[in-house]
Amino acid sequence: MSKKAKIIRRTIWGGGLALALGVALWATGHSESGAPLAAIAGIFGLLGCYELSSMGALRGFRIQKPLLAAGVITLLVSFEAGGLLPALLAAPVADKLTPHFAWLLLGVPAVIATFWVDRACPSSFGLQLRIVAAAGLSLWVGFAFGSMHELWSIVDQSAFVCLLVLSKIGDVAGYYVGSAIGKSHPFKGISPGKTTAGCNASLLVTIVTAIGMNMAGWLAPEISALWAVGLFGAVINIAAQAGDLFESWIKRRSGVKDSGTWFGPSGGVLDLVDSLLFTIPAALLCWPLLLCAG
Repeated sequence: MSKKAKIIRRTIWGGGLALALGVALWATGHSESGAPLAAIAGIFGLLGCYELSSMGALRGFRIQKPLLAAGVITLLVSFEAGGLLPALLAAPVADKLTPHFAWLLLGVPAVIATFWVDRACPSSFGLQLRIVAAAGLSLWVGFAFGSMHELWSIVDQSAFVCLLVLSKIGDVAGYYVGSAIGKSHPFKGISPGKTTAGCNASLLVTIVTAIGMNMAGWLAPEISALWAVGLFGAVINIAAQAGDLFESWIKRRSGVKDSGTWFGPSGGVLDLVDSLLFTIPAALLCWPLLLCAG
């Protein structure tokens, strides 16, 4: 397949996925509890952990059990936050399962990993390394997806949509600019397709987009300081690019090209949301500091 055909195919798939996301966000906006978003976050968290548990060389680490446990916990946390669990099941923890308490539950996979990494299975990897891998990967996926509904509850609908756009628009800009004029490849050992021109375009477009969204009253209209909005956009973009690179590093070390095949040329769940796995935690940290949310 030619380079042009690949770009067109990826554009069509990307447009379709963006449309599906738009419909999901529209449904979330008409739901007081944010149940559609909670359902998507929980399901994606479970599928993301499943992808990790079966990804190439990671299978040799024998950490499938704690990763799948992390996925189930993420699903339950998200469903409870969105009011999707049966009242009988949610009742014992309904008063305690505030968003901040839910964060603590996301540490459970790390504890599970400590005791549940399969010690009996023969493996060329040491037990301590497998425990660290299970705990780290569990928290990498679980924290972001499990915290997504909390972020939605902190900011309004338009601001949350802005964050999603800022998390992905840099990737889009970097892809097209890098394909058109990219020459040097600063991360050949991790992501050979990334170019210096694409990375710079990604950062610039995200900053400009953040400022434009704020001027339109969508992001944080009470903030008039352009430097704060621009800095927020820069932080989100750097987190997004770091998330993309980290996921590429995981795939390269695992010996796979894509995390899965759920979304055609866009790959699997982790390929689709790799930037969000870092931008969601970054937004939770930086929004109160730079944009005074809530």
